Amino acid sequence: MSDDTPEVIASTWLSAFRKAVEDSDPLGVAATFLPHGWLRDVLTFTWNTRSIKGPADIASYLSASDTFVNAGFSQIKFSSDPYLRPSFSPGASGLQRGVEAGFDFEMPHALGRGYCRLGKDASGAWKALTVCTMLWDLKGYEELVGPRVDWEAEDHSWIEEERNRQQMVETNPYVLIIGGGHIGLTVAARFNQMDISALVIDQHPRIGDSWRRRYQSLRFHNPNHHHQMLYQPFPSNWPTYTPRDMMADWLESYAIHQCIVHWVSSGVEGKPVYDLDRKAWTVTVNRAGQEVQLRPAHIVVATGSLGAPYVPTLHNRGAFPGTAIHATEYVKPAPFQGQHVVVVGAANTAVDICEDLARGGAASVTMVQRGATCVVSRESIRRTVMQLWPLHVPIGTSDFKAASMPLGLIREMNIENQERQWEDEAELHAKLRKAGVKLWLGSEGQGQLIVAADNLFTGYDHGAADLMASGRIRVKQGAEPTAYSSTGLIMSDGTTLTADTVIFATGYTTMRDTAKAIFGEDLVNQTVDCMGLDNEYELLGHYRPSGHPGLWYAPGQFSLARFMSKQLAIQIKAIQIGILKQ
Repeated sequence: MSDDTPEVIASTWLSAFRKAVEDSDPLGVAATFLPHGWLRDVLTFTWNTRSIKGPADIASYLSASDTFVNAGFSQIKFSSDPYLRPSFSPGASGLQRGVEAGFDFEMPHALGRGYCRLGKDASGAWKALTVCTMLWDLKGYEELVGPRVDWEAEDHSWIEEERNRQQMVETNPYVLIIGGGHIGLTVAARFNQMDISALVIDQHPRIGDSWRRRYQSLRFHNPNHHHQMLYQPFPSNWPTYTPRDMMADWLESYAIHQCIVHWVSSGVEGKPVYDLDRKAWTVTVNRAGQEVQLRPAHIVVATGSLGAPYVPTLHNRGAFPGTAIHATEYVKPAPFQGQHVVVVGAANTAVDICEDLARGGAASVTMVQRGATCVVSRESIRRTVMQLWPLHVPIGTSDFKAASMPLGLIREMNIENQERQWEDEAELHAKLRKAGVKLWLGSEGQGQLIVAADNLFTGYDHGAADLMASGRIRVKQGAEPTAYSSTGLIMSDGTTLTADTVIFATGYTTMRDTAKAIFGEDLVNQTVDCMGLDNEYELLGHYRPSGHPGLWYAPGQFSLARFMSKQLAIQIKAIQIGILKQ
């Protein structure tokens, strides 16, 4: 075998990494990294998720780790997954040529998976640009691959067994999940497969209503392969960009087919109380008008990444005879035909509503862009999604590979390649600039993915740019509304916008604000933030300890929930069996 094959290159590197890890040698591990290399540690060296850059800091991190010396890493070997075998990746990771490979390992109490991306250092030696180590399963408590029970081997019918199981969950759930949207259902499905008793409660009359109540023209901005649900891919004839109502109905069927125990028209009554001695909550749930008391060990807040709709307070509301609503109240363009409509905001929802109104017969549509927006085309998003989640690769494998890349490195690469980012969107951006839209790539040029991860909203285009360039959608840039007038809005630059209706696409409060309404401000103030990125460019508070025992935040889009639900399940299962203290 040639010395420059990906197998030989990866094998040579893995041998050095294996020896250093198994010897509990922090300096030896650090020596396997490039000077600008990253270690992403997910529940392995510590029970946390960390991203560390540079050999010196990696060595320091491992030296300070309480668990590294006693971690007991062994059996480090290449992954048997055919899609994780050593391979060249031309141009990947910012290098002319790289090598990537997956590997497996064992610990005394767990099984793990890793992924490395290698490049040459100044001397020509192959070192790691990134290494990600992830705890994947607890020994004896591995995630089930197939059904929980072989029903044909049981003495009772499936329906009898399932009714008994659901009754036990409803009576004494180990975990209460607040929120029955895509996040809550994904987490519950994962918990089912890891034998964690979980009950989902949702305030709406039907699962999926959080989507049904949004505007009718809503459709996803990324291909369906990216937002499919855990364990249950879409049918082969599913639309590429999923419409609102199809997703709503899919979520409802998902809850049924994944045997998720859920209560609708249900919410927390009063404030949950945590007992430190019992390590359990006392929660009163109003289930469709009936009060039920539960004592779960854990509560997962899965109410969505954002909180309640936010509408700025403007002076002189009584002077305006027209309608003023938040974007959450907008359903369809018909009521606004022939009207002059101002939409305040310039991110996804605002653009969708502007396009809907312009095509639906509004007399005029004006979009107010107060700052700058990071805008990428739907085609760019499609290409990126299909590169990271190719159709021929199992979605779980692609999730793993995508999660193995530190966001901090993606940020660095985007900042370095700002010119390419602008070039990729030149045609789209020319139309938007013609209309007066102010564009950016983030404060440092960090790009759409990092801007979105940091909860600074972005825009995707699939037709509105042409309407803006033609003047069908007007753009008011660089000013914000300060007061109402008898004819519309008075802007901060002294101008007035004529309006019969004002729609505020001005965003939402935070997930923690929603949690405060449930648990009280004093308790939630003990928890970490769950918006944005920390100083290691890890997502704040996502599926990690919140700072209060037994309370977890589960925000994020589909692929994030699909993957990180496993990390959350492992932590909760480790607490349940006594491996992890909280």
